[in-house]
Amino acid sequence: MLKVSLRQRALYLPQTAAVGAGQVPGRIEVTGQTLALVVELRKLGFALSEEALRAVNELDETDREVLLDVVNEVMGTHLNWASLVRGWLVPTGETLADHFATFIANLLPEEERRQISGTTLPCGHFIPDGTFPLERYNGCPFCGTPFRTANFNYKGQGSKLRLLELWGDKQMEAFFQDLLLSPVPLDATQRESLKKMLDSSLFTLHSSLFTGVAQKETRMLVIDELVNRGLDDEAGKLFSTPNDVLRYLWYRHTGHVQLLKPSTLLYIQYKNHRHECTTQEGQETVAKALKQQLRLKYSRPWCYRVARWLNTLLTSHLSPLTSHLESMHPRREMWVRFIRALRLAEYARRPGFEPLAELLDRFYRRDYTVWQGRVDRALGKADRQATLQLLSQRPGLFARCLFSTMLTFGKEPVVEAFRKVLPQLPVRLLVTLGSQATLYFDRDQQRLARTLSGMVKRLPPHPLLAHYNDEQLEQMILAVTHLYLEAMQQHFASSFPASEGEGQGNRTIYIAPQLYHIPVAVGDRQTTVQSDSSALMGEQIPVTGDSVRLFLQWGQGLPAQHLDMDLSCLVVTAKESYVCSYFNLTAPGARHSGDIQRIPDMVGTAEYIELSLPELEAFGAQRVVFTCNAYTAGKLSPNLMLGWMSAEKPMTVSDDTGVAYDPSTVDHLVRITESNLSKGLVFGVLEVKQRAVTWLEMPFDGQTISNLSAENVDTLLRRLNAKPTIGQVLDIKAQAQHLTPTDSPEKADEAYTLEWARNTANVSRLLLA
Repeated sequence: MLKVSLRQRALYLPQTAAVGAGQVPGRIEVTGQTLALVVELRKLGFALSEEALRAVNELDETDREVLLDVVNEVMGTHLNWASLVRGWLVPTGETLADHFATFIANLLPEEERRQISGTTLPCGHFIPDGTFPLERYNGCPFCGTPFRTANFNYKGQGSKLRLLELWGDKQMEAFFQDLLLSPVPLDATQRESLKKMLDSSLFTLHSSLFTGVAQKETRMLVIDELVNRGLDDEAGKLFSTPNDVLRYLWYRHTGHVQLLKPSTLLYIQYKNHRHECTTQEGQETVAKALKQQLRLKYSRPWCYRVARWLNTLLTSHLSPLTSHLESMHPRREMWVRFIRALRLAEYARRPGFEPLAELLDRFYRRDYTVWQGRVDRALGKADRQATLQLLSQRPGLFARCLFSTMLTFGKEPVVEAFRKVLPQLPVRLLVTLGSQATLYFDRDQQRLARTLSGMVKRLPPHPLLAHYNDEQLEQMILAVTHLYLEAMQQHFASSFPASEGEGQGNRTIYIAPQLYHIPVAVGDRQTTVQSDSSALMGEQIPVTGDSVRLFLQWGQGLPAQHLDMDLSCLVVTAKESYVCSYFNLTAPGARHSGDIQRIPDMVGTAEYIELSLPELEAFGAQRVVFTCNAYTAGKLSPNLMLGWMSAEKPMTVSDDTGVAYDPSTVDHLVRITESNLSKGLVFGVLEVKQRAVTWLEMPFDGQTISNLSAENVDTLLRRLNAKPTIGQVLDIKAQAQHLTPTDSPEKADEAYTLEWARNTANVSRLLLA
């Protein structure tokens, strides 16, 4: 629970929360042990609020040690942060010729090699004299094997502190409800927090606690915990369609809350395991192993459990059987596999399972119609009336194809039909429509689509855009924008109780200026876990000082092996781009710490890149893109940590071990999870003139940064800039509810600060529910 609260800039201390919250503000008699803890937390980049300080002051020595250990674990201070090159801010001068000469020397017979002066390293490689300056390395410069580790890292160089508020059971329960009732799918950080909370003994799990959970993906986490506790009947009450059962079974089998097809998973994992040196035979072996992992095999108790869930679902729900069959149709191939593996046909013949028998009978005979098929037929015949009539039956799907339907049948009839179903739409779809209209109706603008697997694909403009002139396309954008604003104002006006505004005059609202630069979190499925704080995708994080230091740490808890992860960056100018990576350690304004290809035992290893803002500005750089890749066959290593640091004063690099990590200077820190399928990841973009880093997450294919498409990064940035910000949506709320803005949160009846926005689930509940 401490880890969960730290992500929200808080400390969960239930045993002393009442003490800290109940005392009158004033002088605090701080003990020596508490003062020592505060000093250690400051060295790690954290500070305590007054309430938190009072609560910590009441902890015993054991609890203080646990608190400090958890913070150290989150910030990774117990790991190995040594780099390959010592004092790597000064280039070693190694060249491709050094690698080639070493390669040739190691091919020579031992008798001939003895005639060459050089050094044989513990890894077995022979380094000829005059190539690599070995006194500058902590390992082998040829194969990237580290020989030394470091048991320390720097502390206290940073001037910015993360203020930790006090949380007790009340705050934790409120956060728990925010996650459960979020109207948008939870990102990886929120999912991991929810799983930890469900697994704790803080909450008594029962079906009534989860009645308001609208998101199917969230329900999967809840159902899994109920099943693990043996509460099958309670879990069964949370299924609303047979596809929910299929989603849960697939989540339990693969760890993915989305229904990724087996063929998609196999293709992604097979592609991630392709290596430039792997033979065709090796690739086939990998493919067979991956197929074996996806094989379905269930015990008799599990078969009976699923059969009972489906039978109870069909009996208790009022939805017609045809609607259930229709929902099963898109995943028909998966259903066939699961029906066989679960022996559902056998259980359907038992007394009392007649609803399940009818479902399977009609499913195999295809005795049902599919709504999407009727829509496709109407579109094929260009039947406008039939198409709009069918789309009006399902407002959510109407919203998802609104733009293409407008191009097919024209603006006026489609907008008129869509306005009738507008009140039935969730707010998150309205926000998406309002933000994407400008990009969609642009003939020269390519769009990005994020697939279920997390990959980003660039889409060409819709071909029908060529049939409209600029004025007509502008009218379509204005029509969508008007619909968005109209619906949002109606939503906020209807959610504002009339009794609150009567007899009270003008109510007041405070909106923090930073919220006008943070996009609303809609449609961004982040797959990384943010350990020290939660930032929204597209949020700009200011840089402190004249340098930015990227870091990558991987291999924690793994035995020594060949596991090559690469940290890289792309320096973009107006004319061309320059790469700083393992194959080019020095680029304009950038220095790399050296390429490590093998990890030491259990403690992991690290790579860094130092970016000098004055050098980048003098060179004319516009932005710098941060990336990491898995060069080793496979995906990015689980528990991989990456992020960036900055400080007012120059940050230290060890001349002995190359350690350059200081948790107090960390601006942002994320961790790769097991469910992440990415081979490469863009995790930030430094805007040089603004001196700010835009936090974003964009997976891409390929072993190196050379596979990155700069156009995709530009398109994603334009998409994020086109999204409405939290401040803009709050302005619509203030206008609809007649709230008067103030310049101070203390004077406002409703205060929306940057700290409030850190709880993204709470933001979604207020603005998107």
